[in-house]
Amino acid sequence: MSYFDLSGQVAIITGCSTGLGVQMAKALAKQGCNIACLARRQNLIDEVAKDLVDTYGVKAIGVACDITDTERVESAVDTVMKEFGRIDILINNAGTGAVAPAEQITDKQFEDEFKIDLMGTFKMAREVANKAMIPAGYGRIINIASMYGLVGNKIAPAAPYHAAKGGVVNL
Repeated sequence: MSYFDLSGQVAIITGCSTGLGVQMAKALAKQGCNIACLARRQNLIDEVAKDLVDTYGVKAIGVACDITDTERVESAVDTVMKEFGRIDILINNAGTGAVAPAEQITDKQFEDEFKIDLMGTFKMAREVANKAMIPAGYGRIINIASMYGLVGNKIAPAAPYHAAKGGVVNL
């Protein structure tokens, strides 16, 4: 008996073009979960989706989405709902990280960090909750934060990242 059988469920994973997003997609697909890979670079998410289909036999699609753009978030969620008819899991993984001493961080770097790591996480959660999870009465949202959302880090100074992830922790 498998206690982690996700057959028939659907997960959206943001930041699913490289790194942790791809690894999370593989872990869920291995358990039978269908995957919507979201990221900005269509060619990369298409490769990830193809690999998931070929390796795990699940249904997977790549949906290009800039999570800082509300209209694109809405469109991406609509695409996933049209393709799968449901969304059971959202993994908000997309993020960035400007690493420099705080006195060298520009306003744009700070704002971009918040737009992606915090606002993008909120926009995705709000849209998936409203269009899929609340109507279904079921769903799981996993927001990827960081231990640096709880404490600062002098070794790798990244004040905007730490502040944005602190927001995600509290979201």
